[in-house]
Amino acid sequence: METFTLNNGILKAVFLSYGAILHELWIKNKNGNTINIIQGLQKTEDYLNDSWSRGAVIGRYAGRLENPIMIEEKSISIENNKGVLLHSGQSSWNTKEWEVIHDKKPNSIRFKYRCNEGNSGFPGNVEAEINYILKDNRICLDYFATTDAPTHINLTNHAYFNLNKESTINNHELKIFSDEILELKKNQIPTGKKLSVKNSKYDYNNGRIIGKNRLDDYFIIYPLKGEVGNLYQADSGIEMKIYTDQPGLVVFTPLHFDGICFETQKFSNTPNISSFPSTLVRTGKKYIQRTQFEFNLKT
Repeated sequence: METFTLNNGILKAVFLSYGAILHELWIKNKNGNTINIIQGLQKTEDYLNDSWSRGAVIGRYAGRLENPIMIEEKSISIENNKGVLLHSGQSSWNTKEWEVIHDKKPNSIRFKYRCNEGNSGFPGNVEAEINYILKDNRICLDYFATTDAPTHINLTNHAYFNLNKESTINNHELKIFSDEILELKKNQIPTGKKLSVKNSKYDYNNGRIIGKNRLDDYFIIYPLKGEVGNLYQADSGIEMKIYTDQPGLVVFTPLHFDGICFETQKFSNTPNISSFPSTLVRTGKKYIQRTQFEFNLKT
């Protein structure tokens, strides 16, 4: 496991080759103090046994899949626990050592990973890359992947944010620019139906204090309208804006530590629901996903 640091004078980011993890992200708060806003682990070796995938790239398929899945009208049996595969299970890329590609580009770092055919039951050997770029007050995450056989690919990052670790995630203000969520079964698998957030606890369009609410839900942000979400903490003055080209945003607030995760991605169980935006990638085509987090100070 190697450690790498980028610093553009506004943001300083620390990465690990294990899981292509975003380990730390440092920024000045409104009092001029530089703070780390990633809720990671203090000791890098602790990531080897982390069941929360903190800061890591999730692949080849982020989210939940119901066994079996469909690939070009063929039923494919995949790894599962009681019929469900979460974040690609034992073969998930968050537990793998990634190769670092030294491009010598300023304020950027690129990690590469090869996922073999048959991992988690998926067909196709997949070559994947994640590029982290510091651009002024933004950290940009650019994902790319190719395959030598038709397969489903759905990537995301599992960093947990806390914009003021001296307090809890409860007093952060959250905005999610979404009119609908996915209806979920008891096992958190989408049914294929979409539900309006109007007059519900899932309506964050005008901003709400998180409080004791705990989220693990799929917000639909399609069609895309630029900024898709916003997190703000008054004591630190830090505001984080979220941009993505993906149609879905999973917002997750765990019970066991103070952080919030924004998983930009396509929808869970898409291989089995034809009405969802497709996650199928064919030979000769490239999977591309772009997400950015922008940071500002509000006084």
